[in-house]
Amino acid sequence: MFIFQRCIPEFENAAFNVLIEATNTCGTNGPTEYCVQTGVTGIKKSCEICYPNQHNARYLTDFHQQENPTWWQSETMLEGIQWPNQVNLTLKFEKAFDVTYVRLWFWSPRPESFYISKKTKEDGPWIPWQYYSGTCRDTYSLPDAIHTVRGEETRALCTSEYSDISPLQGGNVAFGTLEGRPSAYNFDSSPELQEWVTATEILITLDRLNTFGDEVFGDFQVLRSYFYAIADIAVGARCKCNGHASECILATDGSNKRICKCEHNTAGPDCNECLPFYNDVPWSRATAQNTRECKQCICNGYSHRCFFDRALYEQTGHGGHCMDCTANRDGPNCERCRQNYYMREDGYCIACDCDETGSINLQCNAEGKCQCKPGVTGEKCDRCDVNHFSLTTQGCKSCGCSEIGSANNRPNCDPYTGACYCKENVEGVRCRECKPGFFNMDAENKFGCTPCFCYGHSSQCKSALGFSKYSVESSFAKSSERWRAEDEYGRKVDLKYDSLSQSISVQSTENIAIYFVAPEKFLGDQKASYNKLLEFTLRTDDSRPFSTATDIILEGNGLAITNSFFSQQRTLTQVRSQQYSFKLHEHVDYGWQPRSSSTTFIAILSNLTAIKIRGNYSPRGTGQLDDVKLETAVRGVAGEPALWIESCDCPQGYIGQHCESCAPGFRHSPSLGGPFMPCIPCDCNNHAEICDSETGRCICQHNTAGENCEFCARGYYGNALGGTSEDCQPCGCPNGGACIQIDEDIIMCTECPTGYTGHHCDSCSDGYYGDPTGQFGPPTTCEICDCNMNIDPNAIGNCDPITGECLRCIYNTGGSKCDICLPGFYGNPLVLPKGDCKPCQCYPPGTKENVSGAPLCDQTVGFCHCKAHVVGQNCDKCENGYYNLHSGLGCQTCNCDPIGSLNQTCDVYTGQCHCRLGVTGLRCDHCESRKYGFSNKGCKACDCDEIGSRDLQCDPSGQCPCLENVDGEKCDRCKENKYDRQRGCVNCPDCYNLIQNEVNSHSTKLNRLNDILDEIERQPTVISDEDFLETMTEAQQDIDQLYEEVKNATGKDSLIQQVQDIHDRGKDISRTLSQIDENIYLVEDQNHKTDINIYHAEQILEEATEKLNDINSLFESQGKQSLEDAIQQTKILGQQSVKMTELAHEARNLADSLDLQSEETILNARTAKNSSIEAYNIVKGAKEQQTNISEAIRNIKHDIQSTEIKLNKSMEWTKEISDKSVEVKNNALTLLDEVQNLVIPEIDVQKLKEKSNVLKEEAYRLRNKTFELFHNSDDIKKAIHEKTYLGKEFLQKAYEQNEELIDLKNDLVFAESQANGAVNLWDEILKGAENNYKLLIEFDTQTRKSKEEAEAALQTVEDIEAILNNIFNETSGSQDSLDDAKLQVDLALEKALDSNSIAENASTTADRVKQDAEQLYKNLTGLSEEAELMFDRVRNTEGEFKSLLEKTKSNTTLVNEAKEKVGRAGKDTNETSKKILALLENVDSIMAELGSSQNFSEEQIDRLDEQVRITEQRVKEAKLDEKLQELEKEHKLRNELIHQYKNEIVMLQQEVENIEQIINSLPNGCYKTDDLEP
Repeated sequence: MFIFQRCIPEFENAAFNVLIEATNTCGTNGPTEYCVQTGVTGIKKSCEICYPNQHNARYLTDFHQQENPTWWQSETMLEGIQWPNQVNLTLKFEKAFDVTYVRLWFWSPRPESFYISKKTKEDGPWIPWQYYSGTCRDTYSLPDAIHTVRGEETRALCTSEYSDISPLQGGNVAFGTLEGRPSAYNFDSSPELQEWVTATEILITLDRLNTFGDEVFGDFQVLRSYFYAIADIAVGARCKCNGHASECILATDGSNKRICKCEHNTAGPDCNECLPFYNDVPWSRATAQNTRECKQCICNGYSHRCFFDRALYEQTGHGGHCMDCTANRDGPNCERCRQNYYMREDGYCIACDCDETGSINLQCNAEGKCQCKPGVTGEKCDRCDVNHFSLTTQGCKSCGCSEIGSANNRPNCDPYTGACYCKENVEGVRCRECKPGFFNMDAENKFGCTPCFCYGHSSQCKSALGFSKYSVESSFAKSSERWRAEDEYGRKVDLKYDSLSQSISVQSTENIAIYFVAPEKFLGDQKASYNKLLEFTLRTDDSRPFSTATDIILEGNGLAITNSFFSQQRTLTQVRSQQYSFKLHEHVDYGWQPRSSSTTFIAILSNLTAIKIRGNYSPRGTGQLDDVKLETAVRGVAGEPALWIESCDCPQGYIGQHCESCAPGFRHSPSLGGPFMPCIPCDCNNHAEICDSETGRCICQHNTAGENCEFCARGYYGNALGGTSEDCQPCGCPNGGACIQIDEDIIMCTECPTGYTGHHCDSCSDGYYGDPTGQFGPPTTCEICDCNMNIDPNAIGNCDPITGECLRCIYNTGGSKCDICLPGFYGNPLVLPKGDCKPCQCYPPGTKENVSGAPLCDQTVGFCHCKAHVVGQNCDKCENGYYNLHSGLGCQTCNCDPIGSLNQTCDVYTGQCHCRLGVTGLRCDHCESRKYGFSNKGCKACDCDEIGSRDLQCDPSGQCPCLENVDGEKCDRCKENKYDRQRGCVNCPDCYNLIQNEVNSHSTKLNRLNDILDEIERQPTVISDEDFLETMTEAQQDIDQLYEEVKNATGKDSLIQQVQDIHDRGKDISRTLSQIDENIYLVEDQNHKTDINIYHAEQILEEATEKLNDINSLFESQGKQSLEDAIQQTKILGQQSVKMTELAHEARNLADSLDLQSEETILNARTAKNSSIEAYNIVKGAKEQQTNISEAIRNIKHDIQSTEIKLNKSMEWTKEISDKSVEVKNNALTLLDEVQNLVIPEIDVQKLKEKSNVLKEEAYRLRNKTFELFHNSDDIKKAIHEKTYLGKEFLQKAYEQNEELIDLKNDLVFAESQANGAVNLWDEILKGAENNYKLLIEFDTQTRKSKEEAEAALQTVEDIEAILNNIFNETSGSQDSLDDAKLQVDLALEKALDSNSIAENASTTADRVKQDAEQLYKNLTGLSEEAELMFDRVRNTEGEFKSLLEKTKSNTTLVNEAKEKVGRAGKDTNETSKKILALLENVDSIMAELGSSQNFSEEQIDRLDEQVRITEQRVKEAKLDEKLQELEKEHKLRNELIHQYKNEIVMLQQEVENIEQIINSLPNGCYKTDDLEP
């Protein structure tokens, strides 16, 4: 049996003799000189010439011989070959190859940066393959790596391995495609690597040359020595045949392309597909274990054609799908019968023979039974079923009632007449038609059809296409989703969010109703929710709640409807949660009050402004709301079609989906009246047939313009009010320009072409030249004068108007076209920007002068001619080593001393050289005072001892002048046998005389020896003595021995001195330990202060609690008293007055508001107190965890700054709302006052006619503006409502800032606990306590202020009552205006059209009239006062947070100081450790020397030993090594925490950025106002 094996083509150099395309080659633009790089500076380079085709790209892939190489070469750096200019080499195979390696043999030094790319397909993108660079991260933004990890194996790597400049020639670069890739050892099972090694083209991009850095000097010979040169490119690869071919052959189509000679039943240029009828398995690449040959399709002998079916293969394991089956067969394997046939038991396919009339289709089941039409039965569907008759092509007839049109969706008819029982809005014998004025018969619609709304303009409509069912939902999964709560008087109530139950809840504090208020996503245009459900889940804590008529409230378009929980067969919840569903329909069965028509109900939904759900049913009762859903429809999303959305058939004059717009030729009356207003024909003076549907502006014809086509259009003149097509005549000006008619015969053009002037544009303008009329020769056009922009464009007469010669050149230019620089200037007069001709900026003292005394310079580039030793373009500086440029004689040499100077440069003004340490003098030629040793290392300090020296200045050898009995180079020790320098070095006891005598003897001998040597040096005598050298050697040894003995006994390295050094170092250690103890004491003192602050905070909290209780009692008593006074006053003034009733309500609301504020203040105070107590307890437990607090402080500072920014924005928004509210109030009051006091003035008809055009145009503009504002009134009102809502929330948000800060603090504590338990918990809690303490102080201040304001407000109740009485008296005569605000606006607009002064006033207030006038009687002052109150509260909160920020800054300063002290302690500890190690080494050496010394007394040795022992004991007691290890551990731990905090800060910043993006993406409007129109 033959076994297929994987086929592998032979391995070859795929690049051999394949022409490579190079983007740059030397000699292409002519012979190019280049120099060979030697790598040795200072040697003249060998340069050659590159001729055309001498180093062509064909040499890259020819036969490479190293003894006789050929190479491709680019141009040199002198021609611009260097980063960022690239050189690309492209190798095209015209066939896919599996590439193993790419090798480059460079004739030049290898590049510093280049990379290799490849294409997997000929039309595919370039894919980076490998990067080479000595600066991977800077050049290619990649790390230097030589291997990848799994999951990133197709990522190009970057390595610096081949980026060195050496070797200068013959450097290789070898790229292995699978090198460093983990799955290379499992190549057959890695499709990614199989694709990775595939290439049809290879691109080598050379980015940056390797240099020695000498190119910066710009030497041409150096620049010519840098270029790219490659001798050979080899690509080791095999033809890509996917394991199905052993060789590649030339194609037979004459293209000379190579293709694979395929086996395994495969085909294609890369054996990448199966042969026809071999598609039973998917094509796949062969592996060493499986050849994966293509298999023949299984068609059971009924077909010879097939294709591969992926879904079939996944289901059955066989993907061959047969085609053109015979014997009435069908199926993927011809295994079943074709359509309208069935298979008998013997395997033959037999025709079904279903009756064509009674069968739904002609296909039967496996038993040969056919599928019948409605009302038809029988095996072949050839007879009618029971209760049906008349077999036809439609089946058998039944009663014929439409199921969706029949009542309860149950087809039923009269047993005698056959008439069907229809739904309420359905008609017809078979209930198949909607009644007139209705559309969209729907089974889910209880009434059958939906009424046509059409804004009342049409009763005919149909279903609109493109809308899908959608639900607006609030599940409260993460937040309250902007739901809020208010009482029955509209006052804001706290709403709580429970994250565990994922619901919101409210609680009443009085016997008043509390409502949940829906956010903006449930509001706006909700016409699509008509006859749909509003669903929610509600739970109350009352065991026996009683429903009211206002359990559910819908508000919109100035109207409101209500409902109760009992209305739609629901029971009120009792303690447990219950789901409610309310049908939004006006039918009486659904209980909406007041009763309304469908048009009114839909009008409310078209601009829904509020949905309120009652949440409590008992005093101080609670309610919990969850899972709110409003059914609606939207356009353009996938889902079930929403066919209840109307598309109206509009009458003449109306267009739009809901007939909300006027048709062409019609406009709304009045203008900008909105979609409910009727449409009337346009008024255009017979010059237009259509106009703007909203404003009435005409679209003019007959060369006219204007709102009503009352003016002539541009380029025409005449009287457009004539009403004829000939009213406006053409001006006849060039390019259709405008004109004016001076008299009957004179027409003057007002818009001549550029460069022309005159009545008929027949002469050239200033700045142009030419002869349009031919006065001086042939006519020429007017051309702009070409003065190269070197003239003043505002000047007159810049050029000759006939010849164009420039007459007034500026910018120091001259010539007929201002194209040259004036003498004495240099630059380019043609360059931009202008003004490049500049005076030669020569520095006079350093520049040579001509005979006239002017500086000499190059007029092209401005280089000045410098004096001796002066350099610079402007001759403004001296050469290095010279100074005194101001002398005017050139620069003088610095003449710095070569020994005492750092270099040969000096100060350019004074000539002061740069001296070495301790050297001074203008030339640095001698030592400073009290220094010696003038040399190339500077001068050393004398350091003469102040006690033992006569003078602090030493001699040139460093020897200080010593006092009597004082010795040493620094006069810092007593002479031999002397001691106690403080007393002048007195004589030692007699016991030391022996040592002194010995020393004196040695000194005498040394002096005698010195005298003998001096004598020999002065009078040398040559003596022939063979033993002389030996004798001298012995003498030298004796001298060395003597020197060592003297040195051990005396001098700066003596044992005495070393002991003194040990003593001094002990003092340093003591000082360091003292500093460490001091730091520890400071930290403990800070802890003590913290305890004191917490104790004070507790006392202040207790005092604040007592004060708040007093304030609460005061508020309760005064609020109740004010309410009783207001009620009593209302009774006195009369209970029939509606205004006084409202006043009483306002007074009560004010008292309730004050009471509520007091309770909120108390609640906040109690919360703050509890938080403080909790913080205090936590502080006691976390007192030992106070290290490393700086990072947490920075995080809190950042959070507080962010909070301050948000608070500032809140303040700005609140201020904006307050200003807008005040503006609304003032505008409304002004309008009311004007309407009430308006007196129609006497009108001069003649003057009015003279100003008619101006007034009419202004009136139309104002009317259009008013209409537009009214059209947008809903949006503006929504915006005001939203901003009011936001403003009310700002105060609550401000109060919640403390909780947010606590949350942030807890987040930080949690993060720190993951790293080090609870390292920074102490500081966090302390900060919280201080903040609470600060907030309590501010709350106390605010409470007192609120008390004062409340008292003042209560005192002004009588004044408010008087003002309201006056307003009531003044407005009693204008009941029409108060009853209908829209009538006031119409009256104001009419009078604006009649009076110019009223029109001007209306133009300033029209932007707020419509929307504010409609609710003028409701809230003229409430909104302004409430916004001002909110603004004051937010401003107070801002002050609180500023104080909090200042406190945090103060704490940050303390923390920084503590951190600095800890840092100093760590530094001192490190230095102390170093000193201790050196000290121990010195002690060891001292002990060794003492052990070998024989010249000291036992008493002295004992004393030294005792001192050393004491020193060692102090070192051991200090335990500095242990402290050092502890500090190093803490330092390491602190670094780990800092690293972790940095990572957490990055994550937090990312989350903040995401939140900011979400906030920025939120809409600015109040309600969702998606229009249902396309």
